[in-house]
Amino acid sequence: MRNTRRSFLYHDVASALRARIARGTYPPGERLPSLSELMEEFEVSAITVRRALTELTYEGLIRGHQGLGVFVKEKPRIHRVLAGDPDRSIGDEIARAGFTPRLEEIGFSEVEADDDVAARLRVPRGTRLFVHQKLTFANDEPVALHSWWLRPRLAKQLRAGLSERFIFPLLKERKFDVENLRCEFSATALPEEHAARFGLPAGSPMMRVDYTMATKTGAPTLIGRTLARADRFTFEVTLPQRRGRR
Repeated sequence: MRNTRRSFLYHDVASALRARIARGTYPPGERLPSLSELMEEFEVSAITVRRALTELTYEGLIRGHQGLGVFVKEKPRIHRVLAGDPDRSIGDEIARAGFTPRLEEIGFSEVEADDDVAARLRVPRGTRLFVHQKLTFANDEPVALHSWWLRPRLAKQLRAGLSERFIFPLLKERKFDVENLRCEFSATALPEEHAARFGLPAGSPMMRVDYTMATKTGAPTLIGRTLARADRFTFEVTLPQRRGRR
């Protein structure tokens, strides 16, 4: 039991430092205590402290400067992890970065599938669908716009929770099984129609993630798109290693 506890100590150090950054104990631009000071305070080894600092660096909370120390970044990046089972929502990642997540619904309407949506859902062009859109905020700053295209039956099942819930936890709660999740990443420019929502000039660099949820046979059941600020997000994808037969 003692060895198991020791292996997770760096998480404890990272959590404590993360909380201090969120509370403003270490404000943006401030230098963190030295390696030796953190070792003494938390009564851990140098390796443990370095692992904790590495985790916070990956999350975009801190940055090291050679010969000067480790400093809190002015604007922490939101580290979005997409693994095989996406239990952690984008709201969880925003909170983990030290911000308060908030959703704001901006649209839910019936539409006819255009060529792009029809091709991704494998339905005839003009098929009746529902599109749902909402903004995600980190504190009071809009950082991502989510759009989802749903067939009428699924839209009816999810409608009550869509305005105030993130999609992946909502699907899990409603026992909607996602057998396969395909994510396509690309760089894009902020369209004129969404510039005012983000408070940014049209053409600002953005990250685009297109989602396709499918059954075991590969038939798409739900598609979505996230438009995220390129300066605020880091997306991470976990790929399980395939082992060959011996």
